Amino acid sequence: MREKRKDSGDSRRVRWNDNYSGRKKYRQGIGAEVKKVWTEINMQEGADVMGTELRDCVSGICMKEEMRKAVIENVKERTKGTAGACGEAMKDNDRNRRAKGHIAVWKRNVAAAVPVRALVNSIVRERMEQMPAEEKDTYAETLTEQQVSAGGLSREYTPEERERYREMGQKYQDGIFPEGEVTKVDTVQETEAYEFCYLTSTDTFYLPERELTDEELLQIIDFTVKREYAWAEHYEKEHAAKLETEKEQVKIAANTEGGGITMQQAEEIAAQKLADIYGIDGEGFDKNSYYDEDARGGREVYCVNWTNIITHQYYYFYIDAKDGHMSWAAHSGEDISEAPYASADRVREQIPVLQKKAEDFMKNEIQETYDRVYVSYLLRQDGNAEKQVSFYLAKEDGSACEIIYLWDGTLTEIDREKDISGRKDGKAVELWDGEEYREAVEVFRELAG
Repeated sequence: MREKRKDSGDSRRVRWNDNYSGRKKYRQGIGAEVKKVWTEINMQEGADVMGTELRDCVSGICMKEEMRKAVIENVKERTKGTAGACGEAMKDNDRNRRAKGHIAVWKRNVAAAVPVRALVNSIVRERMEQMPAEEKDTYAETLTEQQVSAGGLSREYTPEERERYREMGQKYQDGIFPEGEVTKVDTVQETEAYEFCYLTSTDTFYLPERELTDEELLQIIDFTVKREYAWAEHYEKEHAAKLETEKEQVKIAANTEGGGITMQQAEEIAAQKLADIYGIDGEGFDKNSYYDEDARGGREVYCVNWTNIITHQYYYFYIDAKDGHMSWAAHSGEDISEAPYASADRVREQIPVLQKKAEDFMKNEIQETYDRVYVSYLLRQDGNAEKQVSFYLAKEDGSACEIIYLWDGTLTEIDREKDISGRKDGKAVELWDGEEYREAVEVFRELAG
């Protein structure tokens, strides 16, 4: 056995959430779910003490939510029908018998406590993360191809082996890893050449009739940890969309239980806004909706979008998940990107026209009061104004509703929660035109009411 020097733990502190109460709640939540899984598992015939320890260990696991789910689902799936599998093995003694005389396959609880808990340890986690992709793929492929519901041992552990298994598990967490790895074979006939090996086709460890050595126990632990880690990662990749959908549904349910609106209600509100603001009924468009916690600075919204890839027209809405108000909307498309710049004369002519348009929109559509109106646009070095102009209708509390138009009056964007404290007349900005940066100056001024 070789010992790996412990690290300082700094990398763990950087990557993990240092909020103790948050970690505590997280672990308690995981513990409850895993406890439920293992309550079901332990009701099965033949469950042993090594299996029950998983319940206490996974509650302290620190991994991504998707990977945690994968481990738990893997445990559920591969322990389903374990008792039946063991019974079949007992019936088929003669088939599984080899020269040295074992007569049955004894159930081995999948993902034993020691390996799973080890993922909490930064040393073990580093070992898992350094596993070559080819090795992880092999573990995942083997599990996928195995036609058994749960793995086994060629004989039961002795009481002494059980105790040393736990001891080796603790040493494994402390950075003591096996010198080698368990030999893997594909057929029962091949097991006869080895005193200690792993039969991939039946997920069975063939154990010697003598006591297992510390090295052999470490090899079993190392194999189990690597396999469960590789499978969890594989599961996460294969089921990423499903897991994301499940997570979203949980969040939506929590939102509606707290008095918020449903996805369907948000879609209905957005459809009405699409018709009222843009005069579009959605015909010929593809609709996409999802729940987002980060789109509005931590305020939950439903994002409802309409897309027509043929006409290159796109409409986007953020509907507040709590009270259903539209917090943001935008329209983009080829016609907008090709809109012309505005000359100085055009700017002077259109500002009062568009100001009235913005104030009417605020009154009739947003239906909120305001105290002041500001205009903002970017002035290019050639004296022309950029394609869009913003009107800020500021309220008493200092917040503002931003309404953006093209100079011809086309409405492109509404943002009801805009901060204008950083706006400054004459402020120099740089614009990227796709090839190089160009300098421009922001015009920002208050308009007469």
